[in-house]
Amino acid sequence: MMKHLLFVDDEPKVLDGFRRSLRSMRHEWDMTFVTSGEEALTTLAQAPFDVVVSDMRMPGMDGAQLMNEVQGRYAHIARIILSGHSGQEMIFQSISASHQYLAKPCDIEQLRAAIQRAYALREVLKNDTLQGLVAGMRTIPSMPTIFMEIKKEAESRSSSLKTIGQIVSKDIGMTARLLQLVNSAYFGLRRDVSTVEQAVNILGLDTLQALVLSVQVFSQFEEKRAATQFHFERLWKDSLNVAMLARSIAKAEQCPLHEMERAYTAGLLHDVGILVLATNLADRYGVIIKKASDGSCEVWNAEQSEFGTTHAEVGAYLLGLWGLGDPIVQSVAYHHRPGDCPGEIFSPLTAVYVANVLQQECSQQATENVSSKLDMAYLDKLRLTDRLPHWRELAGVLSKEQAND
Repeated sequence: MMKHLLFVDDEPKVLDGFRRSLRSMRHEWDMTFVTSGEEALTTLAQAPFDVVVSDMRMPGMDGAQLMNEVQGRYAHIARIILSGHSGQEMIFQSISASHQYLAKPCDIEQLRAAIQRAYALREVLKNDTLQGLVAGMRTIPSMPTIFMEIKKEAESRSSSLKTIGQIVSKDIGMTARLLQLVNSAYFGLRRDVSTVEQAVNILGLDTLQALVLSVQVFSQFEEKRAATQFHFERLWKDSLNVAMLARSIAKAEQCPLHEMERAYTAGLLHDVGILVLATNLADRYGVIIKKASDGSCEVWNAEQSEFGTTHAEVGAYLLGLWGLGDPIVQSVAYHHRPGDCPGEIFSPLTAVYVANVLQQECSQQATENVSSKLDMAYLDKLRLTDRLPHWRELAGVLSKEQAND
């Protein structure tokens, strides 16, 4: 199926460069080129598009303004900003309304990869309605107590990167948003940043304070928006527990430090799709929670029946659009069915999958005899079944420590 792309830049020579560089894609991509934000909106009103790629600095309507308009009118469209140099405030405005931010002059292969990834992600989440919902999201709501804690710290004269990083690393929404920002090409990095510690060190204290106090990048969770019977605090607690156990499992497997921290981040974000669905489709998600509450089916099975997809695909689609690395996106996408993901070695997905199941075992065994739901065929393929007793021991130790806190 032909893909439809719109390129926006006030310099005709830049657009000519895109035409030449991307000519090899002409049999797959139907590309339209316009020279202003106003012309872009007129074009969008006349035909459907999948991706908009826009320059940041343009006379009249700039890239940030255009992306805000596109998000409001056509939320399903993937939005990519290009810029050679812009002020910090404009960067934050465009990050809020766009999915990815690439540096100018643009590496054409990097641009091609970003566009192809946006299309590939649509194969992960095939529900058009949910694609539009997810693509239109500016923020992921944060736990009120954590939001206020970081706001207080940011306002303090003695605030520090270490303290803010520790607070952020407990929160799903803030972690995802910071990683989206720091993985944008604005910071000129040539590596995937997948931990909060790396992110806060790159951003610096002034930028973090601006994010929290001045720019609407973070938002508080509004309980009235959530699905009935949705336990927001339990989701946060379970996600944090899975993150800590995933890191412990990765450490036990002698993974490098960056892989251990990547497992933690993936564990913290593994259920971000639940947060998206429960806060944006409250009535329908309330039905799902009710179905799963009697124990007759898993939440993700009920989601599949209701939406034709699950929170795993929803979360992976969002994080992929935001530019987070493939190991984290894969961990989120396959954390209920790891056997469907290619690969036969221990990975952050393995750590998150096992941690998620063992964490559930620990939370239930106090009241009932729970049989393991682990996919033993998957662990056998990775030749890791003999490690399971040790991982269960780690889960038990962590569970006792949490009970004593």
